[in-house]
Amino acid sequence: MKAAGAATLTGLAGCNTVTGGDESNNSNDNNPSQDISVSISTEAQPSQLPSIWTDSQSIEDYQAQFSVQSSGQPTQVTVSNGKVQINRESEQWQENSLTVQPGQMKKGQQEFKATASRNGATAEDTAQASKPTPGNYKLDVVPERNEELRNTIQQKSDEENYLQEKGGFITTDPTLDTYSSHEALGFDKLGVDLAALEWYHDNDYEELAPSPQTDPSSETSQFIQSIGTDTGNPQIEQAKQGYGFVYPNGEWGESFGHFNAEKFSNAETVEEALDWIHSYYFNWQRTMTNEGPISSENNVYAPVLEQAVEQKNNRDLELHAWEFQLDGGHGNGLIYGKNADGTDELRIMETIKGPVTATSEDPQMHPLVENSGYLEPGNDGYQQFWHPLRFGWEGHSNNQYNSNFESNKRKASSLVKNIASSPITAEVEGNKASMARAEKVAPTTEYLQDFTEKLRTYNQNDADFQELHNQAKVMNELLKDKDTNHIIYGDTGNPQYAVVEDESVVEDVWQDEQGHYDDFNQFLRDNPSYSMSAEEIDATLEGEEIEGDMGQQTLAGA
Repeated sequence: MKAAGAATLTGLAGCNTVTGGDESNNSNDNNPSQDISVSISTEAQPSQLPSIWTDSQSIEDYQAQFSVQSSGQPTQVTVSNGKVQINRESEQWQENSLTVQPGQMKKGQQEFKATASRNGATAEDTAQASKPTPGNYKLDVVPERNEELRNTIQQKSDEENYLQEKGGFITTDPTLDTYSSHEALGFDKLGVDLAALEWYHDNDYEELAPSPQTDPSSETSQFIQSIGTDTGNPQIEQAKQGYGFVYPNGEWGESFGHFNAEKFSNAETVEEALDWIHSYYFNWQRTMTNEGPISSENNVYAPVLEQAVEQKNNRDLELHAWEFQLDGGHGNGLIYGKNADGTDELRIMETIKGPVTATSEDPQMHPLVENSGYLEPGNDGYQQFWHPLRFGWEGHSNNQYNSNFESNKRKASSLVKNIASSPITAEVEGNKASMARAEKVAPTTEYLQDFTEKLRTYNQNDADFQELHNQAKVMNELLKDKDTNHIIYGDTGNPQYAVVEDESVVEDVWQDEQGHYDDFNQFLRDNPSYSMSAEEIDATLEGEEIEGDMGQQTLAGA
């Protein structure tokens, strides 16, 4: 076989077989089975597929070309490789010439079978073609409806119009728009349903895993249902009266630990709503559980606070809360909220009633991010715990308790992942193992620094939380693919994704404190890692000289 553009016919032309028909009349010239024949031969093999698609490239260079000849006036002629079947009515079929797009081909060497049929008789012939897919390439994230998940939502969602409220079907977002390759390439596409993927997180509060210390139904749905309702349970009603916490807002008098359902339900701001519900939840835990408020239950706090406000407040406040771990297993989290007037904000979520960050003026239960003691160098919380929002914060990334770059990077990545993850619902049971698969996915240092900075300064910058949230959804989708290595790079305004063949590249990116891999497009150009012949490898190495650590990755695995 020759390179693309060659006209020489190769393959197995003319070697067809005939089946069917009336074999007892083979000598009869009118027997249709005797007249049918088909042959297929390879005219041109596709060029090696690019690691990064550019507008200057032509899809025709990457198509396989075949010549298909038939005789005996067959009623149908098709060509198939087991992935796609093409008939003569297709636009890809011009007279006796057939082109097959790369997206219709399987990876590597494959067989194409031509089949002609008439009146029950068939004739067949085969030819070979190869799809040279790069081992390292840029991933094109495209909108794709997840019908299975959408059916689940339709059957199980508490909200009748859930998907419509979340955007219906999202087709434009920085996650989708920053890189676009030809639709016919096929191999480099990752389809995501951004609206549907949000549902898991919003519904996990009802399916918390059983705990030996607490009754999960008390921790979630029963707690939420008790808001604004006389439950008839004296313990619950006592919890609403409080235990002497100076709350909300550190005020005494009427607010002395007393839960006011009316003021909570009519709160105009996320802060006011949290002031009421957070203290009540502490009181509930103290009354209804064996241990009371404990930091290890941060996975309960996030969905309970979120759903309590969204379900029981009358001012259409919106919350999105998620959890992560600080040093020593100390629970913490973040709460994004939208106020009744449309303004939004980001707050730290505390999971114990007496956090080390608290001061006499500020209990630090859910402060604005910029007011958190975890991010204030003089605060005990800053000294005792390394908060993931400090990753990449110039002069504040490390402290005497935690100065390991890779460890800090993994904690920051977990914070980002958890924005969209739901390790509780049965539908995403596999996501519980996602951290064990973190070796397969790594964000570059530049990308993660930009992401954590956007969160740390959210209340002063112009970042769009939904865009950040959507990028976290894609990170979770990549983690579900246990067989493929992925790199996330660029920044939050220009998110990029790549597949890499060599798992050691992922390890190097996790450890890349100096940002050598931040320009990952350059790595992909320098390291396409095709399946090449020995001569092609030698020619490539002679023509390229890679500097720095990336030079060791040239033609990884070749």
